[in-house]
Amino acid sequence: MYKLSFDGLFRQLGENKETNEKTGIMCYGWLIYENNLVIAKGHGSYTHREVASSNGAEYLALIEGLEALKVLGLKNEAVMVVGDAKSVIDQMQGFAEVTSTRIKTLHRKAVRLSQKMAGLQWLWVPRRDNKAADQLTRHALRQVHMENNETLSAIGRTKCSSGFQLISDMMICQRPAK
Repeated sequence: MYKLSFDGLFRQLGENKETNEKTGIMCYGWLIYENNLVIAKGHGSYTHREVASSNGAEYLALIEGLEALKVLGLKNEAVMVVGDAKSVIDQMQGFAEVTSTRIKTLHRKAVRLSQKMAGLQWLWVPRRDNKAADQLTRHALRQVHMENNETLSAIGRTKCSSGFQLISDMMICQRPAK
């Protein structure tokens, strides 16, 4: 059995006083396990003027993890998708509605990716049971602070209407794709 564990993290950086738009960093982390052994993991960070939020970060983590499953060729295998964002897990199962217009696009993308995989199951866990993914998000945040001080100061001034701005991204795979 495979498992995808994901987590997102949001940190607000500032607010444009003219437009009241909040600027922030969304970090993500995910791990893919095969029989309790990590076979792939990834982490990174984005900023976006309109969807920078905790839920946005969680959805980015899920999307990146689902895309990694696709890259590994895991379309028909049973995969338990595990996250500590109850709203995201409930929304992906259809138990809760996505009410935020800012998050609907990310939700639709996650749904499209998940529909291409036959054996997904969803499980919410408390944060304490999702530590490995949480550590990857925190690692991504530390990387942003260490390596991108210039980027961080520019983000608050950037008026990016075209969408997401990738700050950093990394994927490590311990086994080749099918």
